[in-house]
Amino acid sequence: MITYTATSLLLLSAASAAAVRRTSHPHGLCHEFDVAITAEAPGAVYDLPQVVDDITTVQWAVQSDTWSWKARPDHGILENITISGTYNIHAQLCVPTGPDRKTNTLQIATHGGHYDRRYWDSEYKPEEHSYVYASLAAGYSILTYDRLGAGKSDIPDAYTGAQTALELDILRQITKKARDGTLVPAASWSYGGQDIPTKPDKIVHIGHSFGSVVTTAFLATYPNETDGGIITGFALNKYFGMTGFSSWYANYAGTAGWDRGSGYVVNQKSGIQVVFFGGDPKTAFTQELLDYGDSIKQPVPIGELASGAQIIGRPGPGLKAPVQFVLPEFDFFICGGDCKGVTDVSTLRQTWPAASDLELVIQPNTGHALPLHNNATAGFQLSFDFLARNGL
Repeated sequence: MITYTATSLLLLSAASAAAVRRTSHPHGLCHEFDVAITAEAPGAVYDLPQVVDDITTVQWAVQSDTWSWKARPDHGILENITISGTYNIHAQLCVPTGPDRKTNTLQIATHGGHYDRRYWDSEYKPEEHSYVYASLAAGYSILTYDRLGAGKSDIPDAYTGAQTALELDILRQITKKARDGTLVPAASWSYGGQDIPTKPDKIVHIGHSFGSVVTTAFLATYPNETDGGIITGFALNKYFGMTGFSSWYANYAGTAGWDRGSGYVVNQKSGIQVVFFGGDPKTAFTQELLDYGDSIKQPVPIGELASGAQIIGRPGPGLKAPVQFVLPEFDFFICGGDCKGVTDVSTLRQTWPAASDLELVIQPNTGHALPLHNNATAGFQLSFDFLARNGL
């Protein structure tokens, strides 16, 4: 008999989430759905070039990489604004059905730039490269979603419609809905003769890359609304971002075949390799993994990138939950190609002084896209061990 976790029924009703699509997984069930999220956040109008073709895309990348631009004390802000609205967010909730189901802990995973929620759920050899697959096998529920501008979620204006502070509030609203059970109208559901509450007992927030920027800001800003964090592919250090946007080899998304307007850029395949893949190509990843990583890429709104300073690096003195940082050994964008020694737990403690457990691990022979490397499952297990050690 299949036993559902409390979170497993968060989205079983189409009354609360449109177009629910149920799919099976070897170790659980997944539900794809759309949910309306009302969010509001401070934003800005930035001094950015109008990106409307490949030439202006290169202009944007070069301008963003100049030392004088990076040194601007105003971060290129021309005007402060407020961004608000109700946004369609596409998501997937997966719940385990096996005997190793954990106590009712829900993971909420936020992807980074250039990808959508599929980053967490590889369709290529999922038993080796899908964090969702691994989570279900380990007994964890997991909610993944497409951030604004990516996948099947809303595609707002690239300059003032998709900014990091707004992404932060969207994550908060998703978390609140999951926490209080309002993703479905009923307080509980009956399955197999048992009443099952819709509220998770604990929520762990997981991020990758730009999603980790959003997730660390969430942990710092709302420390009482999380039970733990897993931060992958991100840590502030002296090499962070030094390779610049020029290393992306980006095209204008509109001329690259994407249904996107002005201000959306997308990596060429060479840029995907530079940013997301690393280590010895004979052992770290395969041609098939690189091909797959390129096939699921997504455009990025440049306003989101310009607005990163809104939330990046916030101190988190109030966070008492455990946090794990997982750095790929050969992350080019985050660590200049070598993450060994760029930071340590004592440095991280300056940001998270009260965290109940703070761990930094290096995933060997791996680049920025951790799941798309040959030893991905070993990295997954590091996080599951950390969660289990902390009662999650």
